[in-house]
Amino acid sequence: MTVSDAEIYKSLQMNQGMADASEFRTGGVKILFLGNSITIHPVMPEIGWNHEWGMAADTAEQDYVHLVSRGIERATGRPADVRIRNLASFERGFRDYDFMKNRDLIDFQAEYLVVALGENVAALQTAEERLEFRNAFRKLLECFLSGKRKPHTVVRGVFWPNVWKDEILSWVSANLDLTFVKADIAGDKNMLALGKFEHEGVQNHPGNRGMAEIARRILAGFFPFSAA
Repeated sequence: MTVSDAEIYKSLQMNQGMADASEFRTGGVKILFLGNSITIHPVMPEIGWNHEWGMAADTAEQDYVHLVSRGIERATGRPADVRIRNLASFERGFRDYDFMKNRDLIDFQAEYLVVALGENVAALQTAEERLEFRNAFRKLLECFLSGKRKPHTVVRGVFWPNVWKDEILSWVSANLDLTFVKADIAGDKNMLALGKFEHEGVQNHPGNRGMAEIARRILAGFFPFSAA
């Protein structure tokens, strides 16, 4: 049986609906985040999640999306014009995914792109299945790299440690000349939201310390010689 890391970490219920968010700033530095529940998750009372930001930070300002956005603002001296989308539907259905459903975000022409996907991809068993995912992930990235301006891009590795997933994400990143950063820090319980929620799956998401560490690694990927 092939299960995803999300199922292993009791998070299969999550990411069932669409989740978008924006911070509109005319003339601001354009930042796009593509991810899953760690990036943004809608309100879901049945699991005790009553927010619409990255699971499981205490506040929106403490999730990695907001921390990275503020870091890019500091580094560029410009306000952030942000778009955020939950693409768990790609993770779970990459074989027949409609890439053009993200046309609005492609047309946004981001200057900075963060891609944080992988946790909801099933435990693909064969080389053929993994190649299929690799090709789909590359195609997804290429959609956002094909405009007049190639965005500065960081691909984040998976939060729940998984060697073959990180190998694929890293390979595609290198092949497209993009920055890859590892984020497999869930083995450190201090990085989780343990004890803050009743639902085990929510607890297995990054808490404030985990979010801060993910943000630190992404910002180091964008600005390796800066303290952004």
